[in-house]
Amino acid sequence: MPQHRTTVEPHLAWPVVDYVKRRHLPEPLVYFDAGFNPRDPQFEVCTIRQRRRIPLTYEERNMAVATENIVITNATLNRWPIDMEPIPGSRRIRVIDVFRAIYDTYAAPLSREDLSMIGPEYIQRCEPAFLQRCKDSNEPTHYLEYAGMRRIDLLRGRRIFKGLAYTGVVYDRGSHKHAFELQFDRGN
Repeated sequence: MPQHRTTVEPHLAWPVVDYVKRRHLPEPLVYFDAGFNPRDPQFEVCTIRQRRRIPLTYEERNMAVATENIVITNATLNRWPIDMEPIPGSRRIRVIDVFRAIYDTYAAPLSREDLSMIGPEYIQRCEPAFLQRCKDSNEPTHYLEYAGMRRIDLLRGRRIFKGLAYTGVVYDRGSHKHAFELQFDRGN
């Protein structure tokens, strides 16, 4: 009989917790549009302070989210889980690592296989969100349209980070990962 060690639910750093669940606390709202690379200064992860978007501070970006392996999934984009493990040397996953992994995973273009599995009807319903993302970018719209639809476009415009919700522990081949559900919002 396999032995499972008990694990404690991790305490998430406030920038990745849904604001609705922590709005009674002094920490501000976090703004991240997963359609754009948070490494780009124009689209970096921000907090809303005094009605202005202010980039996360160095300390906020480097807050620990986890010290063990985690997996992040989204109900709509569940075929592309985000598996993360602590960075060698630091032995932790930082807030900024989570936002970068979300972008990197969902910015991938849809393959022909993806498009056929998803089906033309749903792809057609996603097209307005795809075109809007292309317009919202700082890159030439025609270039992005030519590059094609990305995984994030399947959310049909719901690309604003809302938060992570802990869903439990996933066991796989004798090891475990803490699992989180990634939630998005429209932002308007």
